[in-house]
Amino acid sequence: MKKIRLAWGITGAGDYLAESLSAMKRVSVEFDVEVTVLVSKNAEMVVKWYRLWDDLESSFEKVKVEKGANVPFFAGPLQVGYYRLFFVSPATANTVAKIAYGIADTLITNCVAQAIKGGTPVYIYPVDQELGSRETQVPGGKTITITTRKIDVENAARIKDMEGITVLKHPSRIEPVAAAIAGQ
Repeated sequence: MKKIRLAWGITGAGDYLAESLSAMKRVSVEFDVEVTVLVSKNAEMVVKWYRLWDDLESSFEKVKVEKGANVPFFAGPLQVGYYRLFFVSPATANTVAKIAYGIADTLITNCVAQAIKGGTPVYIYPVDQELGSRETQVPGGKTITITTRKIDVENAARIKDMEGITVLKHPSRIEPVAAAIAGQ
């Protein structure tokens, strides 16, 4: 039986980064899924800042870091169905805004655009989906309060209405989606 392949895009959000990594590790192991990780330029910095880079690299065979909007070349394979689906988790407000307005000038936004064009389902977890303030931890354990902007919530709502995109409420929703794809 041919192994199921998923692509996972990481943007520069630290919020829910560890939870996203844990979910994707479980998907890879529990459902015997091949996961290719696509890391934006800013995500590389943030993953290292949170001291998760070694865990990421040791957990997945294929970890590709953005060099440009089409390098490494993954938009094509997403467009032609090589991957069963594309997760983006966590997604920054900047990435969500670009997707909401059709801007495909980064590896992750270009992959989203091409996946949709080719009919590959896209699942995105935007970190900024609800108005209000909440506490989060930064590297080193310090707790800070962040406040979500109205424009970010509007952009998250906008991508919910886009064909080919499903917005996840939390990274914990990654596993049920992957289970359904894997036939579990």
